[in-house]
Amino acid sequence: MFVRFIALSLGLLSASIALAEDNCKVITVSWQYDECVEAERKDADAKLNASYKKLLARFESGWESEPEEGKAFMVIARDSQRAWIKLRDATCPLETTAAQFGSAAHTMVINKCVTRMSLERAVYLDAIAPDGPSEVVDVVNVSKAASQRFGDVVVRYITTFGNPCLNVQIVAPDGNWKVLSSTRFCSFDGKPFWSGYASAGFEDHVFAEDGLHVTLSLTELRPTGEKRLACVIPIQNEQIKELKCGAPESS
Repeated sequence: MFVRFIALSLGLLSASIALAEDNCKVITVSWQYDECVEAERKDADAKLNASYKKLLARFESGWESEPEEGKAFMVIARDSQRAWIKLRDATCPLETTAAQFGSAAHTMVINKCVTRMSLERAVYLDAIAPDGPSEVVDVVNVSKAASQRFGDVVVRYITTFGNPCLNVQIVAPDGNWKVLSSTRFCSFDGKPFWSGYASAGFEDHVFAEDGLHVTLSLTELRPTGEKRLACVIPIQNEQIKELKCGAPESS
């Protein structure tokens, strides 16, 4: 591994000959490369920490009407982040099998692994409950989706496995399908689907001239039976309006 490390340093030296203000753009000795890799790790840690703090802030501000649910997500995020950091720190040493324990190469491999995993985690956290319209869709988790043209824009809905929420987006077909607006429907009658009902979810999605028609199935926490409501999400003037439901029909 030591021979590989020297070869890597020499390769970087021959490839970097121009002077620059950033020392990491010009590698002349192996210890300088070590310092640059460590600096990259610290920078990745800072980006990860910033993404994590922004996620907590989004949970706090995005659930102002449902503060208890927002607090619950913040607790989940903290527990998840702590568990992930332990996983990362326990996983990266597995990549050092070709390096001598305690050597500079050993430290370098761990730092590069931590950098990679931290940046990947930051991207993952940034995609959760984004501030603006989200264009990130994990196709693996999509359970149902469809779209319909409304004038100059296209409206699409997306549901995902294990999530009762309904995501409705307006996209611009003539603008590389950029998401213009996005609304997530996760509550009804002031109660969140996760904690306010025993079960909740949307069914029978059908587009019509006035918007997206759906059936909202609700089961209260107290055993009063299932309620099914005929609802519509109006689409007017290229805008997603509030969910409107008729009187419930108990089943």
